[in-house]
This record gives sequence, C-alpha cells and structure tokens, in this order.
Amino acid sequence: MVENQGYSEFAMENNRANKWWHHRRMKIICISFIVVIIFAVTLFLVLKFVILAPNRLETTTLLPSTTTSVLTPLTTTAITTTTTTTATTSLTITITTTTTTTTTITTTTAVTASTITTTSTTITTTTTAATSLTTTIITTTTTTTTTTTTQQLEWINTGSMIQARTGHVAFVLNNGKVLVTGGQSGDRLNSTELYDPSTGMWIATGDLNNARSDFAAAILTNGKVLVTGGHNADGDYLNSTELYDSTTGMWTATGDLNNARFDHTASVLTNGKVLVTGGYYYDRRINSSELYDPVTEIWTITGSLNEARSGHTASVVTNGNVLVTGGYNHNQLKSAELYDPNTGIWTTTDSMNDAREYHRASVLTNGKVLVTGGLNDHALKNCILYDPSTKTWTNTTDMHHVRWDHTASVLTNGKVLVTGGSGSSFLNNVELYDPFTATWTTIAHMNHARSGHTASILTNGRVLVTAGFNGVSAALPYWCGLYSARYSPCDPQQCCCIENLFYISTPYPFNETSIRFRF
Repeated sequence: MVENQGYSEFAMENNRANKWWHHRRMKIICISFIVVIIFAVTLFLVLKFVILAPNRLETTTLLPSTTTSVLTPLTTTAITTTTTTTATTSLTITITTTTTTTTTITTTTAVTASTITTTSTTITTTTTAATSLTTTIITTTTTTTTTTTTQQLEWINTGSMIQARTGHVAFVLNNGKVLVTGGQSGDRLNSTELYDPSTGMWIATGDLNNARSDFAAAILTNGKVLVTGGHNADGDYLNSTELYDSTTGMWTATGDLNNARFDHTASVLTNGKVLVTGGYYYDRRINSSELYDPVTEIWTITGSLNEARSGHTASVVTNGNVLVTGGYNHNQLKSAELYDPNTGIWTTTDSMNDAREYHRASVLTNGKVLVTGGLNDHALKNCILYDPSTKTWTNTTDMHHVRWDHTASVLTNGKVLVTGGSGSSFLNNVELYDPFTATWTTIAHMNHARSGHTASILTNGRVLVTAGFNGVSAALPYWCGLYSARYSPCDPQQCCCIENLFYISTPYPFNETSIRFRF
C-alpha cells in the first residue's frame, strides 16, 4: 500500500512536469526563434560593418553657403554648424561630427574713376570626425570668389565748344546730337553748334537769323527746334521766332510773337502746340500768353496769367495742364497757376511755401513736380513737391547747398540730377535726389564751377553740361563781374565797359535798377 502510494506520487510529479512542458512549449519555441533572429542580425552586422566593411567613413551633406558682397567696410562673418549623427548596434557605436565654418572677406581689388570692383571670397571649411574602431579626421575646404563691379558717378571733360557762352539753350535732337544756340559772350550770339556723342566733338551749323540771349525754346513733335524772343546785340527785345531743321542744318524765320519778351518760358503741350508765358519787356513784367501752331506757323493770344512774372518755371503735368511757379514782379513770387489747354484759362492753385525766382521745376516719374532752390532775399536750398491730383504743395528734404540759376534733370532711373548754379559763390557741386526715399546725395563735383549753363540727357543716359558763367573773365572773355539775365554785368555798385556799352548798376542782386547808354 505504501509502495503504491509512492508510485502514485511519482506519477503525479512526472505528470505535472509533462503538463508544464506542454503548456510552455510554444513560448520556448518563440523565444528560441527570436534568439536565432537576433544572432543572425548580429552576425550580419558584424560581417557588414566590421569584418567586411570598406575603408571609408560616413559622409555628411552640407547645405550650400550664401555669399554676401559688401562694398565697405571690410567684414568677416563666421557661421558654424554642428551636425551629430549617432548609429548604435550591439557591437559598434559610430559618432560622426561635422563642423562647417564660412568666412566672407570683402576686398577692393580695383578702383577707377568710373568703377569700384569688389571681390568677396567665401571659404567654406568642412571637418568630419568619425569614431568607430579607428578614428579618422577629413577636412574639406571650398573657396568661392564673387566679384562685384559698382558704377561710380563721375564727370569727365569732353570736346570744348567753339564759342564760350551763357544764356543759351541746348536740345537733344532726334539723331542723338545736341544743338546749342544763341546766348552771349561779351555780346549776343547767333552762332549754333552741334555736339556728336559718338566722337565727343563740336561742329558749327547754321547761324540764327537774329543773335539773341535769354530767350525761350522748345523742340517740337516734328523734331524741329523753335526759338522765341530774347534780346539782341543792341539790347532790343525781340518778338521774332525761328525754326531749326536738323536735316538741312538751317534756321528759317517763322511767325512773330504778338508781344516781344525775354526771360519767359516755352512749353510743348500734349496737342503739339507751344505755349509761351510771361517774361520781361523793357520796364515791366508781362502776363500775356501765346500759342504757336506748328501747322500754320501762327501765334495766337490765349488767356493771360493772373500775375505778371519773369524768371518763373512752366511744367506740363501728367493731365496736360501747365503749372507755372514763382518768378519776379517787383518782388519774388510764391504764387502758382494752372493753364488748361482745353479752355485757354489760367487758374490759381496752391501757393509755394517760399517766394522764389530762377529756381527749377522737374516733373517726376510719379507725376509730381519737384521745385528746387531759387533766389529770394538770399539763395535757397529748400525743395517742395506739387501733387497735380490734390493741387497742393508738400515739403521734401532740403538740398545740401543753396543755389539758383542751376540745372535739374530727371535721369532715366527717375532720380533728379542738380548741377552748379550760384550760391555764396559759383558752384561746381552736384546733388542727386531720390524720389523714393526723398533724400539728397552729394556726388562727384563738376570739373568747373558754373551757373547759367545747360544740362542735356543724351540717348546713352549720360548728361552733357555746356558752357555757363563762373564769374571770371576766362569763362566769357569780354565780361567782368557777375551776370544774371535780369541784371547788368557789373559788380555791385560798380561801373564797367563792355565793348562800346557803358553800364551803371546798383547793388546786385536785390535792387535791379540799371542804366545803360551807348557812346
């Protein structure tokens, strides 16, 4: 009985063991399979990355560097990027670190009167360090060089004119040449010259029928040049007008003005007609206006200015109206008027902040009109903008220098180039106005100080400045002292003799009384 009991207990234990194995058999099989897979993967990795691995390192791809070119000053910029890549297995751990340093060095390699050449060198250094069973460091250096050339504004001398002159006019013809005519150089001139931009040379062309200075001129839509009024060698005021034909090189007389005048304006309207306004006639300013029809070659009277004036400006604005500003009539004027070609009537518009004469007005590419400088009790440097859409004036940034009797030209890039004129002395400085930032920048000076000159924008974008007066006899051989269109050519409270004309003047330029007689 005891033996049977013992056997029974053994059988029960053995049966329990069989049941345990039976219940856990699937788990054991799964674990064994996983162990086999792990072993196989480990063996594969060991073969691939340790035993059979080629003698190379992991590579890191870098983003392209950005090169910035700076004109001045010399700058160095260092950019460091650190990339860490970690790969881990049961047998091998690889850590890769990449450091990139970019240095930008800007140097000026060539400087000329017209260009500044700047070279920007970017050096990119890539350092890769990999740690595996062995440590290897590889350094790669890439150098990128960028050269930037910047145009530098400059003035250069070109061919000299045949005749020194001031009080003349200049126009760019359809053939690209520049026509300069009239003016004075000790006497009124009828000579005319042509400048050829391709050769830089001047040649004589047909003379005016009447010598004249301080006249107004306009280039017509047919390419001909119309000159009007002025005064001649005898000091007489003219009503004659002439046309220049560039195809023949000749001047021909055309219809006379109804009123002789000088120091007036001439504007080509959108309908092709020419509007002449204001001016001076012996002892008085005039307010009359006239229209010239190129088809009939006849002048007709149109509406009169509300205020007589000379030494003013006239600008054709974007809507076709003509804006007249400032001038002189016993005193400098700050009033402004608008002419409507459709009605032939002048209406007053918003007045300028300061009275002025011998200022300049430029129609900007945005349609606004920029008025610069001028003469009041003193030379001015303030500038104002007229908006034709609102018919109001607003202040803008002042020029760096006071000036009057200067030039103001709208360049092909929309900026306004102001040259020379008179201030405390005759000026050779030049300023550039940027309408987008409303700022003035002083740029390269002209080689010669001058006022009463002209500035013409050539077809190649360059600006040609011609003649003028600089207050010394070398500029105009027969003249002494100071000159403006309204005053005698003598120094303040001085007498001088010019050929056979004798002048006596009172203090210049604020009292215009002068006496002249011939002997």
